[in-house]
Amino acid sequence: MLLLTGGHALAASSGKHTSALTTDEAIACIRTAAAAQTGLVKGIEGDDEKGKRLCKVKIVDETGTRHKLQVDVQTNQVVKAK
Repeated sequence: MLLLTGGHALAASSGKHTSALTTDEAIACIRTAAAAQTGLVKGIEGDDEKGKRLCKVKIVDETGTRHKLQVDVQTNQVVKAK
């Protein structure tokens, strides 16, 4: 899991295997997700799923609706949005 605190990115271990993101990858994922969905970024997490490196970005829009976007780290494309 990647925690964003005060403009700094910190890697946090949750005890289970997750794919850590570099700072550049995290920034690229946030930019990709923010281009697809406006709002406030509430969290970002790196993960490996079915052989793909993904980052999951949680965004809350101006109405308070929560959105979860998955971004392919290699292509910087949104592959899933809820």
